[in-house]
Amino acid sequence: MELSLTEDQIRGIVAHLAHLRAAYGEAFAEPDLVEPNGDYFPDEFTLDPEGIERLLRRMLGYAPLSEDLDVGLGFIQPDGEVSGGGCGSGACGTGGLKEIARGGAVETETGYAALVHVQDVSDPAILTTALARAAGRIVMFEADEEVDPRDEGALSELTAVASGMGLLLLNGACVYKKGCGGMKRHQATFLGLEEISLALALFVRAANKKPGVVRKHLEVTQKEAFDAALSWVDGQPSLVEALAERPETLEDGVFSFEEKKGLFSRFFAGKKKDEIGPISVRPRERSEEERRRLAEARALVDEALSES
Repeated sequence: MELSLTEDQIRGIVAHLAHLRAAYGEAFAEPDLVEPNGDYFPDEFTLDPEGIERLLRRMLGYAPLSEDLDVGLGFIQPDGEVSGGGCGSGACGTGGLKEIARGGAVETETGYAALVHVQDVSDPAILTTALARAAGRIVMFEADEEVDPRDEGALSELTAVASGMGLLLLNGACVYKKGCGGMKRHQATFLGLEEISLALALFVRAANKKPGVVRKHLEVTQKEAFDAALSWVDGQPSLVEALAERPETLEDGVFSFEEKKGLFSRFFAGKKKDEIGPISVRPRERSEEERRRLAEARALVDEALSES
């Protein structure tokens, strides 16, 4: 599997990640890579408003936000998107991929509110995806970033990736749910699977995290997408270095991509010219017996040539 994103898609992802690191360096300098395990989520989860609020508070604690920030939790009721009978669980669909990305955050009189659709709370991957996106949106609210409503979902997710929650989002970018016609693939993110994978791969390299930590939490589809993105990122060392050390040079999305190198080009890429010189072989000193036999052989050859 190879990365199939367009240059414009790649530039947009890099530019936003670079902008966050350049404009708010300390906030995004050393984020955790949040893992979906008991170490990062030690609280007992209960499927009720209190349990979901505890989960939200835990996730907000990993984002670059003040601990005393006033953040509430709001639940959005079903709005009749499925009508005329059939399955009302949100798991049915006629196509191979159905987007169910929803939820985010809004400003309130005293702070903010994370919004979650009630039909999403029973699926851990979709729920944590929605809460991660909400956290990303709240970070942008606090940074006073101007956001086009059309880009709100995507930029919230990229901000969540930069805050360390990319692994949670990647798990939500491809979710298989059982419906009336069997298993259906759903996308609980605004950004596509490859876009989330690329953003996470850039985060891993720029923040010096271990890819193995990401892989152990991924299903096959996500793992293939992440590996393809990481392979592309590893072929762009100058871009990664700039994102880590000079992000301000990438904010405008104007930068060059490095050409894909072949096997031998990659092998020799790190060697200096004077390290690849001609191989010199010092002749071994022959013994008297070896010199005698060599002389006899030459004589026989000369004799055979003179007779021909």
